[in-house]
Amino acid sequence: MPVAAPVLQRELDFFEQQRLELFARAPGKYALVKGSELVGIFDTELEAIRAGYQNIGNEAFLVKHIVEADLPLTFTSFNLGI
Repeated sequence: MPVAAPVLQRELDFFEQQRLELFARAPGKYALVKGSELVGIFDTELEAIRAGYQNIGNEAFLVKHIVEADLPLTFTSFNLGI
């Protein structure tokens, strides 16, 4: 039985393929991606999310900050108070 791709995997793959081009074009802005299509570039995360709901509706879409590289977030149980 085939394993289903994680939700938004297609969008994440597309964004990663386009990351450097997007960074050269619009550093610090936010990309709205559906499938393998760049829907738009926005100044704020909220604008991108709003446009996603207006244009795509109640379906999964990706809003991603256009930066040269993502910074991994790491937490230890000590930092979380656990």
